[in-house]
Amino acid sequence: MRRYCLLFMAFLLQSAVSFAQEKDSTVVALEKIVAEAPNDSLKVSAYLTLGDYQLRRDFNSVSAYLNEARKIIKSSSKKYNSELHEAEILQQSGLIQRRRANYSEALRDYYKALKIFEKYNDSIGLASSCNNIGNVLIYQKEFEKAKKILRKAITINTKLKRPRSIGHNYNILSRAYKDDTEIDSLKYFFDKTLTHYKEANYEEGVHQVMSNIGNLYVREKRYEEALELQLKNLAYVTKIGKKTAIAASHYNITKIYISLKEYDKALFHINTSLNIAKTEKMGRRYFLSFRRRSLIYNNLKDYYNALEDYRRYSKARDSILNLDKIKEIREIELSYAFEKERYMDSIQFTQEKDVLMLKTENESLQKKWYLALLIITLFIIVAIVYFGSKYFKKLRLRKQLEAQQLNTKIDQLSTEISSKKEEISELVAETIIHLNTKEKITENLNKLSKQEEGISLTGILAELKADKLEDGKLVLLKENIETLNYEFLKRLREKHSNLTKTDIEVCSFIKLGLSRKEISELRKTSLEAIKSTRFRLKKKLNLSAQDSLDDFINSI
Repeated sequence: MRRYCLLFMAFLLQSAVSFAQEKDSTVVALEKIVAEAPNDSLKVSAYLTLGDYQLRRDFNSVSAYLNEARKIIKSSSKKYNSELHEAEILQQSGLIQRRRANYSEALRDYYKALKIFEKYNDSIGLASSCNNIGNVLIYQKEFEKAKKILRKAITINTKLKRPRSIGHNYNILSRAYKDDTEIDSLKYFFDKTLTHYKEANYEEGVHQVMSNIGNLYVREKRYEEALELQLKNLAYVTKIGKKTAIAASHYNITKIYISLKEYDKALFHINTSLNIAKTEKMGRRYFLSFRRRSLIYNNLKDYYNALEDYRRYSKARDSILNLDKIKEIREIELSYAFEKERYMDSIQFTQEKDVLMLKTENESLQKKWYLALLIITLFIIVAIVYFGSKYFKKLRLRKQLEAQQLNTKIDQLSTEISSKKEEISELVAETIIHLNTKEKITENLNKLSKQEEGISLTGILAELKADKLEDGKLVLLKENIETLNYEFLKRLREKHSNLTKTDIEVCSFIKLGLSRKEISELRKTSLEAIKSTRFRLKKKLNLSAQDSLDDFINSI
């Protein structure tokens, strides 16, 4: 384990040296942009970019950049609107104050920036201010207020589709869930943060979340897993040269070694954290490191140094978190709320005045519109009456023409029906003759079989030929019977859908007034078969034995 730690520290040293060169080249490039900026607006933007870069690396240099930006704005001829730049300066200034544990000053800067962003409806600036204010409130243990304003930041960033910023919001929000009863919520927010950082390809954020998960493992006494995560995070932040994160990483590793009772290693890491915090003027990290080192000295039975460190911690904590500071922060919050309410009242008064003027103008315009609308309405009514009368006249003529055409068609159909009736009468007569011919042929065949005199084979064949011709006429007769009785058959099928084709054909013959014998001859069947059909028909038509089938059919 000792060998591993030595190798690890050598790696950190090598990474820090290699990054120093990269950092210097980046700063040189940014400072060149500042020097070559063609106007005040671009020069201030360049200083803000440089300050944002250095916030994570050379924390103490940021104040100098902000001072230069303020000088430019102050001496500017005001050819550009500098308010949004001033808001960004306040954001960075607030961050410096927060890291130095000057929470009231940080909150004052953040609220000033928030008012400017609200004035210009700058959604990105609003989300950033809400995030920063929530962060300060968490340090002040105002967890419920912090949750509310951080959720507002999440809502804005979600609408703007900014996954990295959403990850920042969830990362800070997770720190509002400190109790052991809230571990499930804490894990949930870690997952949300990790998801959004990965979506944004934000490697630094992913390492930060893994460090937070390492702190959770310490609470769960999973020390080896926690140490692995924290060492990986320390290697990464050392590589990118983020001093505040390096101090935090050493501070977190210290707690693991205290839990493992490896106090020498713990002392090394807490001293490293203290030195960075002192150099970078990180107020909160500085006094918290004294408390942790006091615990190490106590475990080493070095009670004198333990007491001295605890006194330093207590003194620093009281200067930062005393009642006067808390009161000052409350006053800043109330002042912001009052200013916001007054600003909203001013806007409302202006809006009401504008509404009143618009109302007066609208009333005069409405009178003109009413007159114009009345004229247009009258014109439309006259047009509707004129074109409507022409349309209905044309429609009436068309209806008369259709009625004439319909009457002509009815006359034609009546003529066709009369013609069909005559054809049917002729076919009936021819059919009866045809049936008589069939009987005669049958008799002659019987005689031929008995070899009676006067009957020749040639005559019988001639009659059979005539009989084939009459079969065609029989088919024509059946087709015309169905055409003639169309309305009758339609009503019959509607009332009695259970009738077969044979039943319907027999009913048609009855409707024509044919006798049972005539029907049997037409259908080429026996008289008994026709009687059975009529008996079955009476049952299907729900007739009793006394009811007349012929009368019933003729009544349809």
